Amino acid sequence: MGSKSAILNFIFSKLEKFEYDSVLDAFSGSGAVAYEFKKRRKQVTTNDFLHFSYEICKAVIENSKQKVGEEDLASLQTLRADAPTTVRDYFEGIYFSHEECYFLDSLWANIHDTLASYQKRLAIAAACRACQKRYPRGIFTVTGNKGRDQRRDFKISLQQHFVNAVESFDNAVFDNGRDNEAYCSDIMNFKRTDFDLVYFDPPYWSPLSDNDYVRRYHFIEGYSKYWKGLQIDENTKTKKFSSHYYPTPFSKRDTATSALNELFQRFANSIIAVSYSSNSFPNMIQLKEMLGRVKDEVRVKMVPHTYSFANQGHTVGRIKNRVDEYLFIGYDRNQRPMS
Repeated sequence: MGSKSAILNFIFSKLEKFEYDSVLDAFSGSGAVAYEFKKRRKQVTTNDFLHFSYEICKAVIENSKQKVGEEDLASLQTLRADAPTTVRDYFEGIYFSHEECYFLDSLWANIHDTLASYQKRLAIAAACRACQKRYPRGIFTVTGNKGRDQRRDFKISLQQHFVNAVESFDNAVFDNGRDNEAYCSDIMNFKRTDFDLVYFDPPYWSPLSDNDYVRRYHFIEGYSKYWKGLQIDENTKTKKFSSHYYPTPFSKRDTATSALNELFQRFANSIIAVSYSSNSFPNMIQLKEMLGRVKDEVRVKMVPHTYSFANQGHTVGRIKNRVDEYLFIGYDRNQRPMS
């Protein structure tokens, strides 16, 4: 949901004209943009309020050397009679079979009994990825077999998806020669401001659909910390937990606008880059005006983009998922890009 993987070339073709060394990815999500910054040898700091996103960035942005490896990968797949039972107790038959839930419970125990620090992050990230690959659309808003078809992902076992994901994450680990850091916090309370460039890809507010990442990803968010501090609502079909555990100003139009204004002011000394969508509020003109209050100049670039999903069931067919994706870049005279 909202991943910028498909338009990385567009984003970085615009940013590469600016001189910057340290960067904050303030809503890091899947880590795709942060990873590209890391590949370009920038000093990268990531932040996201979702714990599974944090685990991904700890694994491949902050981590520069540790990998899981074949020996540990084999031991992680051992089924354990003494494993905790949360996945089986709440989610058996809802998203996965008894065998798959037993594997996930055992995997959690093995991760924490077997692995060192960054190895744990890699394994948790891989487990979350495996669950997404195994379940239709990678989101957890419906139950049962709805959406399962003949695609290859549904023919591969959850355990094999995990093995594949560990290999992918291990292969993604590299040292860019910088001290990179990952945080899990509310960006509205983030204290550091000493970055050359700050990249914002906030949840887009739209009257046509919600931007509730917690509702869509509650299962992998819960699994990433084994539901510590979260109360599963047994009265819901999906066995989700309440979004009140993750308060955000970006769930409402008025508070989303004021939150962006506050962030622009806080990071006014940095080059500010903002990804945004044409079907969201504040709109393009308003957002440019907001950036213009704190930066001398604002550039707006656009690329057509199709979101794979963003729809609730009752709005399918009404929501525009083919949009113009904007990149706003606000900078001062002393931060002007190279010609």
